[in-house]
Amino acid sequence: MAKHLVFVYGTLRKGGSNDHFLNKAVYIEEKCFAEGQLYDTGFGYPALVVESGKWVTGELYKVTSDDLKRLDRLEDFEENGTNNLYDRIIATIRTTVGEIEALLYIMKKKEKHFLPIPENDWLKYFNK
Repeated sequence: MAKHLVFVYGTLRKGGSNDHFLNKAVYIEEKCFAEGQLYDTGFGYPALVVESGKWVTGELYKVTSDDLKRLDRLEDFEENGTNNLYDRIIATIRTTVGEIEALLYIMKKKEKHFLPIPENDWLKYFNK
């Protein structure tokens, strides 16, 4: 069965409301970074928008293809879909052992009501 590296930065992180989706995944790294800016959507989950020079805190997991399908449904992503909320891309992730490529869900469109999260860490922001 194929394995996929996935960078998570919001509700899927340990302690997040959707962390149970990764119960069977292999936890690779606790604190790593993807380039972009986090925004509070106002709906209880963040949106990552790719922006140069800014780094979002997250975690790295190895998941199965079945796990990835469940994550796709959660993130409202369908391969070649036209109404996706998020896109799934391959991004360079900074880890303690260097850079690695992993899958990353990014928001397709930044809405006007989104609020930037200054520290770029959803759990710190959400648990204030």
